[in-house]
Amino acid sequence: MNRILSVIFILGLLFIPINIQAEEIAENQAEPTVEEKQILPYNYLSTLSIPIKLTITEPYSTKEPLNEGSTLNFRVLENVYYNGKLIVKKGDEISGKLETNITAGMNGFPAEIVLDDFDIPKIKTSQLQSAYVKKGTNRCFWVYPLKWALTPIPFVGSLTNLIKGGHAQIKTSDVITIYYYPEWY
Repeated sequence: MNRILSVIFILGLLFIPINIQAEEIAENQAEPTVEEKQILPYNYLSTLSIPIKLTITEPYSTKEPLNEGSTLNFRVLENVYYNGKLIVKKGDEISGKLETNITAGMNGFPAEIVLDDFDIPKIKTSQLQSAYVKKGTNRCFWVYPLKWALTPIPFVGSLTNLIKGGHAQIKTSDVITIYYYPEWY
C-alpha cells in the first residue's frame, strides 16, 4: 500500500510543472491589447476581398528564356469598385513580376510559373493577395506506371527518366484573378 501511495505521490510531483506550464501558455495566448492590435500589418478579422480579374498582354511560356524577377504586363478585364468608388478601371495596364520560373523536369514533372508582386495604382501591395500559379501538363501519372512495368527488361525502365513534363504557358485568353483586401492596412 505504501508503494502505491509513493508512486502516486511521485507521479503527482512530476505532473504539477506540466499543469503550471499549460496555465502559463493559456495566459500568454490572451486577447491582444489595443497597442498590439495597432502593430499588426493588417486586420486579421476582415475577410472582405474583392476579386480583380486580369489577362496578360502578351502570351508567355516556360519555353521562353525569361529570368525570374522580370516584369510582365497585364490588362484589367472588369471595373473594380469598393464602397461605390472606382478603384481600378477596365482596360488599365498594370505590371507584375515573374516570381518563379520552374522548367519541366525528368519523369514527367511539369513546368511551373508563379506570378506575384502586382503593381496597381491606388492599392498598397500589403492589401493584395496576388500569387498566381500556372502549371504545365503533369505526365508523372503515366510515366511511373510505365517505368515500373518496363523495369524487368534491363535498362528499358530507365529510359522513361528522359520523358519531360509539359511546359507551362499563360495565354492572353487566361483570366488571372488576384484579390484586393480593402480593410487591410
